[in-house]
Amino acid sequence: MTATPDQSQADTAATDEAVNEDARNPEYGKISDEAVARLRRRLGKVVPIRYPYLRYVNQDSITHVARAIGDMNPLFIDPGYAESTRYGSLVAPPAILYAAAWGSLDLRHGQGLPGVHGFHSGDGWRLLRPILAGDELRATKELVRAEPMTGRYAGKKMFLQVEELRYYNQRDELVAIQDFPIIRAEREAAKSRGTNTELQKATYTDEQVAELDAELEREVPRGGEPRYWEDTEIGDPVDSVLKGPLTLPDMVTWLMAIGSPHVRTGKYWMEYRKTSPKVSVKDPKSGLPQAIERVHWDDYMASEIGLPAAYDYGSQRGAYALYWATNWVGDAGWVAKMDYQFRGFFFNGDHFRIAGEVTDKWRGATTGTGYVSVRFSSINQRGTDIMPGTGVFALPSRSDGPLSFPVDVDADGRA
Repeated sequence: MTATPDQSQADTAATDEAVNEDARNPEYGKISDEAVARLRRRLGKVVPIRYPYLRYVNQDSITHVARAIGDMNPLFIDPGYAESTRYGSLVAPPAILYAAAWGSLDLRHGQGLPGVHGFHSGDGWRLLRPILAGDELRATKELVRAEPMTGRYAGKKMFLQVEELRYYNQRDELVAIQDFPIIRAEREAAKSRGTNTELQKATYTDEQVAELDAELEREVPRGGEPRYWEDTEIGDPVDSVLKGPLTLPDMVTWLMAIGSPHVRTGKYWMEYRKTSPKVSVKDPKSGLPQAIERVHWDDYMASEIGLPAAYDYGSQRGAYALYWATNWVGDAGWVAKMDYQFRGFFFNGDHFRIAGEVTDKWRGATTGTGYVSVRFSSINQRGTDIMPGTGVFALPSRSDGPLSFPVDVDADGRA
């Protein structure tokens, strides 16, 4: 039986007390049997996100997200154009959902395994309804998987946990469901392995920068031109988009749009360090405590977990995949499902291209909606696929007209 939110809040508070005790324990930061057992007690309990970075969707919040992922689709940034569409107002890029949970102050409360590093390892999305300017979002979380794993990053000292996040609007309509997997790795084990330390940071000539700029300039969203289901065939390419080279300003714009789980100031930062002492590390030059999140902009901090350079946020990379998808389906289409895995790291200075192809097409058994499935890769300048994935898109039909919402491809079945 699923616990009520009130019950789960009490469980979360109790877990937070245990976290504080563990912070003074030599086992803090270890994947111990006791810590795993405490984590598993949260399985099946639904907990509301009480302190999201974003609740209210408006032109400003939509624009911040669009800018953070480089999305210039008029549906997201031009009120005049958006009001002329079937939606009647600005539509938010799907990536705005990260701001309703990922960037919150309490998504990680009661997460378990205190002090153990966590890598966001991918996402599974079911997107059911559009998010419009004027909407109000809320989210819940539920631990649905918790199991040991092995991997090449940190040997045997790894653990997988998967949260299911559900997003609702002000009418209590379910907007989206996200599977949010996190790989936990003991920091010392990760550092001792050092599997990525041989990599060199990317550098560029002026000519190479000009070539990348020219490629970026050629990208154009499908926009208001419908991509009809009848005109789409298996084997059709899904246009490539370029992301990167990754820079510190990319990190800043992402946090401006989505929020941060750990970056705080003044008394908020002081109180956070008191309750979770190892959430901060001492800067070797200034001696000041800084957020452990510095791994995303500070090469020294990244080296402490065995990496050659700072790297992207997983949510940021996932948002790029969602951008690629909405760019191709156009304003009349709908990204119904996306599943992607983060392989390796997207280091500062790296760039990659997302591209794919249509692998299947069918109509829904219940609604008759036209669907296509796609497979995609995200190849960086080293030739490594750092984000493989699949998706299902709903497309408008020449015979049946525009799509109807909600779009639930799993419930719709296959004709």
